[in-house]
Amino acid sequence: MITASATEVKNRLGQYLARVAVEPVAVEKNGRPVAVLLSWEEYEVLQRSDDFFWGQAARAAEAEGFLSPRESLDYLHRGQSSEGRAAS
Repeated sequence: MITASATEVKNRLGQYLARVAVEPVAVEKNGRPVAVLLSWEEYEVLQRSDDFFWGQAARAAEAEGFLSPRESLDYLHRGQSSEGRAAS
């Protein structure tokens, strides 16, 4: 990963957009990292990983007895207690 200042990225945005096809670019402001430019493909990989992680976490929570989103809405709309819900 290469590093560039925010000013340099602003002044040479086209070059850095081409560069992210090869590797991410860390952007610094006042010598501190503030952002990362990455390709759309890299972003999609990260997004899928994030979606998978949270999906797994939700399934684990539901298996431990937490309410699913549908059950939560039913509870709020009908005032049912979690103990009175039907088994999934």
